[in-house]
Amino acid sequence: MGLKQDLDNVFKEGDDVLLVSPRFKRRIVKIQGDRIHTHKGYLVTKDIVGKPPGTVVKTHIGEEMLALRPLVVEYIPKLARRTQVMYPKDIGYMVLNLGISPGARVLEAGTGSGAATMIVASIVKPNGRVFSCDVNEESIRIARKNLEKAGLAEYVELMQGDIKSIFLEGFFDAAIMDIPDPWDALSRVVGFLKPSARICIIVPTMNQLEKVYRAMLETGVAHLETVEIMLRRIRPFEGRVRPESIMIGHTAYLMFGAKVVRENI
Repeated sequence: MGLKQDLDNVFKEGDDVLLVSPRFKRRIVKIQGDRIHTHKGYLVTKDIVGKPPGTVVKTHIGEEMLALRPLVVEYIPKLARRTQVMYPKDIGYMVLNLGISPGARVLEAGTGSGAATMIVASIVKPNGRVFSCDVNEESIRIARKNLEKAGLAEYVELMQGDIKSIFLEGFFDAAIMDIPDPWDALSRVVGFLKPSARICIIVPTMNQLEKVYRAMLETGVAHLETVEIMLRRIRPFEGRVRPESIMIGHTAYLMFGAKVVRENI
């Protein structure tokens, strides 16, 4: 059984492969044609096809590359986009604090390029589903293309329309709001949440945070926390370990809340 699984887990023509250089440069490419060109020479495709992920391959000039199966998060930096995508550092914290798990139904207002949609879909599959809407037709088209590239489109229902009026059915286990005026739509979104379900509202400015907090107080949402996450990478080379000179600072504020019921108070 174990041998069969190992034999099945090999790169095939048409697969995506993540190539990592000794200096940690990463690139996802499709295995096709005779050669794969990199910044350090070309790889011969037949040196990858039939090999298991984790194989070290060499370019024609002898530069080593690590061939890995790409993770969903590794598609995000190169996504086609119309607007700024959410960063993995924010998405990871958001997903944990929303309690999203396999089988969950998640509502997303503001699809954008589908970065958060993609990560959430990878968690709720195979029986869960993400219902994501955006007012912009081009955003929906781009998000669909990105989801298809990552093999996750079947777990997402993309809808063009305004969250304030779009038709929805059933109740949801969690909600994400990444739209310019979330306070205007918060009441409607909360109406679709199950009691105790978590919601995350993403905004770029402190002025918006004030408006969202006020809307939470008026809408039956208990504020749990508001955070800003920064990321600084480290160069771990022996004898010269140091931080990267450029870091990912402010990208967005994440405000978390939970739906509460006060009927018996």
